[in-house]
Amino acid sequence: MTTDHIYTLVNAVNQQAFGASALAVTDASSLVALGNVVLSSSANTEAFLNTLLQRIGRTIMGYRRYRNRLGDMVLNDFEYGAILQKIKVHMPDAIDDPSYDLVDGQSIDPWTVYKPDVDQKLFVKRTPYMFAQTISRKGLKEAFTSVEQMGGFISAVMGEMRNAVEVALENLGRTTINNFIAEAAGTSRTVNLVTEYNAATGATLTANTAMFNREFLAYAIRRINETFDMMQSMTSLYNDGSVERFTPREDVRVKMLSAFVRAAETVVQYSAFHEALVSVDNTFEVMPFWQAAQTPSGINVTRASDEQATQISNIIAIAHDRDALGIYQIDEEIQTTPLNAKALYYTTYNHQQQLWFNDLSENFVVFTLN
Repeated sequence: MTTDHIYTLVNAVNQQAFGASALAVTDASSLVALGNVVLSSSANTEAFLNTLLQRIGRTIMGYRRYRNRLGDMVLNDFEYGAILQKIKVHMPDAIDDPSYDLVDGQSIDPWTVYKPDVDQKLFVKRTPYMFAQTISRKGLKEAFTSVEQMGGFISAVMGEMRNAVEVALENLGRTTINNFIAEAAGTSRTVNLVTEYNAATGATLTANTAMFNREFLAYAIRRINETFDMMQSMTSLYNDGSVERFTPREDVRVKMLSAFVRAAETVVQYSAFHEALVSVDNTFEVMPFWQAAQTPSGINVTRASDEQATQISNIIAIAHDRDALGIYQIDEEIQTTPLNAKALYYTTYNHQQQLWFNDLSENFVVFTLN
């Protein structure tokens, strides 16, 4: 279809939009521009003389700032030093009170020593990496018609380098989460919701059918909220058993798989009399996937504790204490070289170094459809 006959496309799409005609094949090739990579002196000329080269009238910088979805994992920054120390003082055990069993002529020794029981953990593994971008002043001047245009382009270049940092932080954060999920595999910190539900009700749901079952989804949300309640009590149910922990509600961090959240919204909440009765009673981050976009609910990692390859599927949510995992961002430094006087270019380096950690003695629970 030529541009002379674009009116036929207009009429055709209008008829389909108005409901006057059925859905039909629409030739978009005459309307939609996919972008020419290189200007051509024969193709990119005006339509009257077919001689004068068409000019670039406007430039759009295809840059958008990216927000790290796992920004809440950044717990603190420190610039100096290299080691993070974490100290846990254990609760003392109860002992016999002799004040009600005093014996005439006997003394009570008040000088017995009861030393505090203290654990210390040192986190030292850091991850240095770097991004770099080079700007050629002479070359870029030929591509733009004003200082403002060139400045906008350079801002976009630096912005994309910042985006690369944010994406790296997010994906390293995913790896930190996934390692903890792998560490929790096979322990009481993994809740297999479908197995529990089938055992309690006699149902025969699978991971696939459970996502379409209203009763199961309501049960799953209830079970997750019950876990939040239990985490507020002093127990060792949700950690490695080395200490007793409790997590106040405001310190619970929750992340849920998008597929589960949307299923709960559409299958359960739409028909609920009161939405609060079937909603997760905590703010949470929606995760489109845990490790790989093509397998949203699965992970496959070599866990840090024993370097054992661990593969887990059907993960729908995690809940953990804010101190269980995260990042202490040690250092971010951005430096630019002087201008190379001979070649007229300079390079900007963005140096990153973080300390990512899992503290297995803190509360952490993973929920699956297994």
